[in-house]
Amino acid sequence: MAVEALKSIREGEEGGRKLLEEAKASVANILNDAEQEVKRLKEVARGDEKSIASEISAKYIQEGKKEAAAIMKTADTEVEKLKAVAESNLDSTVNVVLEKILGVR
Repeated sequence: MAVEALKSIREGEEGGRKLLEEAKASVANILNDAEQEVKRLKEVARGDEKSIASEISAKYIQEGKKEAAAIMKTADTEVEKLKAVAESNLDSTVNVVLEKILGVR
């Protein structure tokens, strides 16, 4: 009876060791899977980051182009005004120069 009890205890200990080893292996697999998932998620996040950065950059490029177009339109209008003033001044300047050259008033 004592032998059977000792045998049963040893079998229990051996079963416990096997369960412990299986648990350790399971934990190692879970940790490895978790690490792989973290790496995958980081890669996805990096891809998303690049995509978002590209979208933001494209948005501000478009806004910059719109602003540049508005500035150019304003500048063109101002240039046209200055040209008109210069042309109107040119006629009177030519008249003044001709008057001085010809001595006519």
